Amino acid sequence: MKTRIREAFQRFGEKWADNAPEILVGIGLFIIFLLIGILLRRLVVRRLFRKVHDRLPVVFAGRLVMLIMVLIGFVSFLNAVGLAGTARGLLAGAGVTALVLGFAFKDIGENLLSGVFLAFGRPFKIGDLIQVDSFMGNVQMLNLRNTQIRTFDGRDVFLPNSMLIKNPLTNYTKDGLMRHDFLIGLDYGTDVVEAERIILDIMNEQNDIEKREHLRPFIVIEEFAASTINLRIYFWINTLDMLTSFTILKYRVMLAVMNRLIAKGIKLPSDIVEFKMYEEERRLPISVLVDNLEIPNPPNTKRGSQPPSPDQKG
Repeated sequence: MKTRIREAFQRFGEKWADNAPEILVGIGLFIIFLLIGILLRRLVVRRLFRKVHDRLPVVFAGRLVMLIMVLIGFVSFLNAVGLAGTARGLLAGAGVTALVLGFAFKDIGENLLSGVFLAFGRPFKIGDLIQVDSFMGNVQMLNLRNTQIRTFDGRDVFLPNSMLIKNPLTNYTKDGLMRHDFLIGLDYGTDVVEAERIILDIMNEQNDIEKREHLRPFIVIEEFAASTINLRIYFWINTLDMLTSFTILKYRVMLAVMNRLIAKGIKLPSDIVEFKMYEEERRLPISVLVDNLEIPNPPNTKRGSQPPSPDQKG
């Protein structure tokens, strides 16, 4: 087939001046098919939009129709200018190239077929938040070869379509619902039931948080840590009605919870750290506050002994 195509181009090059009318006809045919492709793409997009309210497969189908018409126009051009052997060679190999476009273009053919599966399988739509491997972002466009997503830090990432087919794909917003959570640590002397009531009151005051029966915020005790009782707060948001970003909403909720708990006198302690000094006569490099009286650099006491009281100071 390669030899036949090469010989056809050589013969065409030797008498291209004599074939000027055929060249003009071929160019005209190519332009006609190009215009037909544009019209068909618009028609397909318009008709599909009436039945499928998802922009992603509609746009992909329109591009696929345009690609097919361009290929037909190119073959018609070759046939019109006297390169019928070349056209027949291309058509003879179409069955193979349609699948993998030859071994040299295996990745291109693979991504094209993957794009077809993604467009009509519809695991996501434009605007959905998806994650593939370590890449996470909102879908911007599905092209013939790749899928464009925008990450939270504003980067546009183009993922090969085959990558989305071969790897697990997580869609966080397919049904419009997404769950968030955060952790908060309470002092061991805290009334946990009262703290939970305060937190839930705050969550119910947030307009962007779902409050339907099966989507209400809830709290669980995650662990009894060394210094705190750790509570994890779960809440759902509707991404279709979001007026702000997930990160800003989570920050606003966490800030409101922290401020309300502090205002109610509930302590949020940090981790307790134990210092050990094995030189008994060496003074500790700290100051101790006992009943609002500062004891600077108290001596290190032996095991079983007590630190000096405020009355004994001086």
